[in-house]
Amino acid sequence: MRMGIAVILAILLMSSALSKTGAQEGEETPIGCQLSFDGDIANQSVQFQTGLGPRLPGSAASSELRESIKSNLSGWHITESTHHVNGMVLTNLFATWNKGAGSTVMFAAHYDTRHKGDLDWNESMRDKPIDGANDGASGVAVLIELARHIPSMNLTHEVTLFFTDGEDQGEYSNASSWILGARAWADNLTTSEADNIESFILVDMIGDSDLTLRKTKPGNSSLWNRTENKIRYLDEVCNYGETTYFDFEKYDSIIDDHVPADELGIPAIDIIDTRYGEGASFLGGHWHTHNDTADKVSADSLQKIGYILESGLKTGSWLNIRVQENTELEEQEQVEENDNEEHDETSGLEADEMFIGVLLICCTLLVWGNLAWRIFADNRGEG
Repeated sequence: MRMGIAVILAILLMSSALSKTGAQEGEETPIGCQLSFDGDIANQSVQFQTGLGPRLPGSAASSELRESIKSNLSGWHITESTHHVNGMVLTNLFATWNKGAGSTVMFAAHYDTRHKGDLDWNESMRDKPIDGANDGASGVAVLIELARHIPSMNLTHEVTLFFTDGEDQGEYSNASSWILGARAWADNLTTSEADNIESFILVDMIGDSDLTLRKTKPGNSSLWNRTENKIRYLDEVCNYGETTYFDFEKYDSIIDDHVPADELGIPAIDIIDTRYGEGASFLGGHWHTHNDTADKVSADSLQKIGYILESGLKTGSWLNIRVQENTELEEQEQVEENDNEEHDETSGLEADEMFIGVLLICCTLLVWGNLAWRIFADNRGEG
């Protein structure tokens, strides 16, 4: 008997192991797991970008980076928009695949770098521009590497890569001096153009070798739910590694390039590591310092983010966000309407029950009153 139980347990354990590794042993790989993003190639882009020096708006390094991005996007529909803001000349760069197909999924990253390392430990360096390896180059690197694989995905909708300028300028204490390129884009967007954008996913500061992500506010809840599900899917179904780099319970509040999109009602989120460096606090560590260098960026972290975006495209995770929200809203309204109807019905029943109760009391009093009168009358007659 014991031998039989042991054999059954062994078979169950073997079946569990095979189901976990089945995709690796000849079974058909789910389409969302057939991924090509290469973190090492993305990391090479980070090194190239930092090698150009600080990419300040209007600088030669900024122009050289834009030309390099365009040269890597052969076959894409490329446009630029120039804006004069706060004495700076900003240039936003857009690259669209499947131009005219509609239902745009937009991925964004800022390509400018901080004009001063105002949080550096060395006070004499706080007025000098930084390399921006993580804060700038990492997001750009992910989009460029992702773009290399999008043409082979056979997508039926538009994908636009939005390289924003002027995100990291201005003063830390003045929020109106941040995210200048994204604000200029939003200010010039028509209602129909905004309505055509299915989702806006910003990637910023996602190369930290100690990657620690969490959801951010403001941010579209449906889009965040899709992102969380994708992260779990990559681990549990695709066997692409653990999910401990993402905190599924906590939120950060952040003003970044996704805010102008969110304010227009476009479903938008910001995938950002706000704790740069091992054990760093919120917006601490290497952030806005001269330690933001290429050696602090990890190919593994870049690949994690690249896999999320790529798998999401292949499985349609970034589409129909608005439809889902409308459906959820209608369902919620229906639930509230049903609750109101039930409340009305309950109120009606309570009123009916009260009326019947009062009627029964009156009848009871009438019977007892009549009985008392008869007894009184009989007693009076006997006297």
